[in-house]
Formats: sequence, structure tokens, C-alpha cells
Amino acid sequence: MEKELRWSDHKSKNLRLVRIILVGSELISIALLGIVFSMTRFKETDFLSFGIVGIFMILFFALPHILLAFTTKPKETVLDLESKTIHWFERKKEIKTLPFQSINSISYSEYTYTVKTKNGSRTVTVYTVIANVGLEKIQLIEGTNYSKLRFDGEILCKHLKVPILTSDGLTIQPSELDLPIHKRKISQSILDQEIQFSKDSELSVLKQNQKVILKSNYKQRILVFVAFCVSVALTLIIQFAIGDLFSLSVSHWESFPATAGQMVFLFLNLVLGFFPFLYVLFQQNRVKEISITKTSIEWYGKEYPFQTWEDLIQMDSKLCLVNDTELVSFSLFYFCETSDITNVRHWILKQIFEISGNDPDLLRFG
Repeated sequence: MEKELRWSDHKSKNLRLVRIILVGSELISIALLGIVFSMTRFKETDFLSFGIVGIFMILFFALPHILLAFTTKPKETVLDLESKTIHWFERKKEIKTLPFQSINSISYSEYTYTVKTKNGSRTVTVYTVIANVGLEKIQLIEGTNYSKLRFDGEILCKHLKVPILTSDGLTIQPSELDLPIHKRKISQSILDQEIQFSKDSELSVLKQNQKVILKSNYKQRILVFVAFCVSVALTLIIQFAIGDLFSLSVSHWESFPATAGQMVFLFLNLVLGFFPFLYVLFQQNRVKEISITKTSIEWYGKEYPFQTWEDLIQMDSKLCLVNDTELVSFSLFYFCETSDITNVRHWILKQIFEISGNDPDLLRFG
């Protein structure tokens, strides 16, 4: 039986990969230098010079590790299962301790920060598990993989024997964490809500036998126009920037039809150039349906059994089915207005609850 559980902060996990890459590149460099040395004839007097160069090389290879050691603050959370305490470490120095019984519940949260790259910048989303200690909130663990973090959060919940507070305001006890989505609690506010979609989303509800379908005829006409303009511009750039370079553009045609190479280039040019427009056109006109049956949810024709999934969460403009090991996301960008994404999630949860035979009256006393 495990005596303790350990979690590192997400930056420390990334640093491990950086160190592995550094060590790997250093070993390759040393191996290449060794080969060069073995192929070179040295005089006895050259060994002193080689020794000096070797010392400088060692310092050069060690410098990145020294910089990482001084500029980073690796953090770690340790769950001691024997003493029933949680310990927080920074640079392997303990900075805080908390007994299990001090924690009332845990919840999930997130924060973002921007990282500059050579091509601009990117936003990193970090998901966290928070311990609620009275009115104080203390971060327990963090990670960039939500599915993994959610699983770790449930492990914490079971060891601490405290409930999880969801974003819908539900209190989930440890014994209820492994229930599939159709057997889970649903917020009473969602059940009582009369879900209405905006007219711009062009969503309609259809009932067929034992299936309920949310059908979308949503079309962003301005997006089609923008995609068409981008495609025309991209086609012209490829045609005259790349085509002129190899004498393949229409300005180099000497007859019609042109040479085989020029016709092939024109075809590839149109396919690549108009790909954005064709992609948007496909997304706008494809069959867009979410179907709920008694045992599964069908998303764009693919079936996802309730028994396999534990929750449906919202992440920006996506809805995600999650379980302990996997997260499957579905973008609603082409499905409805951004303002209706939460309504779509609530509609799905409500339909799953009702069609799978749950009793709303019993939930009030759950």
C-alpha cells in the first residue's frame, strides 16, 4: 500500500523534459568529441591544452543546469497517507503543512498566463485542484491536462474523504465520483430552467421514437465571405509568388491549354488556395445534430455510450466528455452562437437525466 502521493507543479514537469534534452544533447556532443579525439594524433605537450579545453567544455555543459537550478522554484505537494497530512515543498524545502481534517471540500479552478514564443505568444491554461479550508482556498495540485487533473482530484477526494464542489453548485460525495454521466446528480437549477436558444443559433428540438435530437441550421454568412476573400488572396499569392519563381503561373503560359506542369500547378494552387473557403462551406452545410438516446449521446453521427463517460464540461467554445483517462472535445463554433454554448450543455444534461429515467423529485432530497 502506498504511504504517500506526490504531485509536482506543471512547470517542474516541463523542466524535466528540458533537462532530458540537455543531457541528451551533451552526451551526443561528448561522443562526437571523443570520436574526433580518437582520430587525432596528439603529442605529449598537447594533453595540457586538451585538459584546459576539457575543463571549459565541462563548465559550458554545466552552465544551463546551474542557471536552471538558480532561476526555477520547483514545487511539490505530498499527501502523507500515514500521518494524514498534506505537505507543500518549494525547492525541496517544506513551506506548509495541513492535516486532512482541516479541509472541508475540494473544487476545480483554472488560471491562464501568456508565454512569448519566436512566432508571437501563446496562452497556457493551467487547471487546479483547490482545498476549501473554511473561507480560505489553498491550491493542492495543478496541471495542463484536465482529464488527468480531474482524476487526481478524485483520488484526493477519496483519501481526504471530503466532497467535491462542482461549477454547477453540486456537492459530489466520494462514493458518487465513479458514477457514469446518466447516473450522476444534476443541478436543480438546470432541471428547473426553461432552456431557450437565441433565434440566431437556429436550433430546433426534434423527437424521433426514443431519440431526442438538437438540430442546428446555424450559418455564419460573414464567415463564408471572409473565408472566400482569404482564399482568393491565398490563391493569388501562391500563383504569382511561387508560380513566377518556377515559371508556372498563368503569366508564363504561352498557349492554351498550357503545359502539363503548369496545369498541375494550377490545379494544386486552386485546391490549396480555396481550402479555407471549402472547409468553412463544409462546416456550414454538414448535418449538425446532437442526439440523446436512452444509452448514449450521438455527436455528428458518432455514438458515445453513457456508461463510458462521467461528465460533460464546458471549456471556452467547446463541450467535453470526460472520464478518468480521456477527454473528447466538441467545438460548437459552427453549431450555435457563443452565448448559447452553456444552454446547449444544460440541454444535453437535462435530456440525459430525463431520458435515462431519473426522477427529478428525488433529486431535491439528494
